[in-house]
Amino acid sequence: MYKLSFLLLVIIIVLLSFQNHKTATEQPVALGAYYFNGWRPDSTHITQYLVDSFPEREPIWGWVTNTQEIMDAQINEAANAGLTFFSFCWYYNKRKPLEESNPIIKVYLNSPNRERLKYCLMVANHPHNEIGPNDWNKVTTEWIKLFKGDSYMTVDGKPLLIFFEVSSLIERFNSAEHVKEAFDLLRKKAQKEGLKGVVIAVCASPSTKGIAKAEACGFDIITAYNYPSVGFNEGESRQTPIDSLIVSEKRIWDRVAQLSKLPYVPASTLNWDARPWADSAEYHTKRYYTGFSSNSVYKSTKSLTAWIKENKEQTTKDPIGLLYAWNEYGEGAWLTPSKNSEDNLLDGVKKALTE
Repeated sequence: MYKLSFLLLVIIIVLLSFQNHKTATEQPVALGAYYFNGWRPDSTHITQYLVDSFPEREPIWGWVTNTQEIMDAQINEAANAGLTFFSFCWYYNKRKPLEESNPIIKVYLNSPNRERLKYCLMVANHPHNEIGPNDWNKVTTEWIKLFKGDSYMTVDGKPLLIFFEVSSLIERFNSAEHVKEAFDLLRKKAQKEGLKGVVIAVCASPSTKGIAKAEACGFDIITAYNYPSVGFNEGESRQTPIDSLIVSEKRIWDRVAQLSKLPYVPASTLNWDARPWADSAEYHTKRYYTGFSSNSVYKSTKSLTAWIKENKEQTTKDPIGLLYAWNEYGEGAWLTPSKNSEDNLLDGVKKALTE
């Protein structure tokens, strides 16, 4: 009896030691936040309605945040909260030099703080910023130049490049097969420059058709920019409690993981309230969430990281998640400290990542 008890005790100690080792060595989730680079002095996004009616969205630095000093501060704020990288919206405009369309990249690269926070590009190839075969050599040359920097975010040792949508690529290249060929050229071009290749992700529609398109184009990863409408239920009023969004987006993550053969980098939509864009997109009649706060950010971030840890077979080898967004003030999703509110949304991120 004594020997049996002793043996059971040894087994329990070994199992507990294994569990503690597993927990201690578990790779933490690297969280990124999408960064909209439109907050410049000449920006049309700083509408009077935004300024007058949504003062809690104004950052502590003011609405214009593209200066070097403010970028340095933003990097520190993000890193202090536990974020790993920014995913900068990157635009292609045939009529402008690439740097002129994306000045925030240079500001970030000039920051002495950039070693604290990595970055990647989210190619915003939506209408008016489409990219096709005639542009491919020009844009890929620029991307690879950025990939080679030590601050660029990698997945499995390869630079991460995200596209906003699939359809415009297929339209511009005339077929999914031609898109796939272009991606292969990009990967080979990167290898010739000394890189291991490129991991190419896309914000795909969470549907059978949308994911099939992405797979046919040769993307490596499925992801998203946001899922703003998933928490709205038919017949409800314009205002919906934000907990509905937090609960509902889990079902979207599950659906994508089931539909796709590709690894999935889920994105959490922190909020959606685009009323400041009412003049241009009729958002004065559309729905939005209420209750956005550091507590809701905590719930969203905790939910996202928990899902990633529980679905390792469906996610990337290096666990990654994305938050929408760092500074989408016009659409109601932001993390920057507010000039007019004592509730620091980044406290929610920090709490979720340190518990």
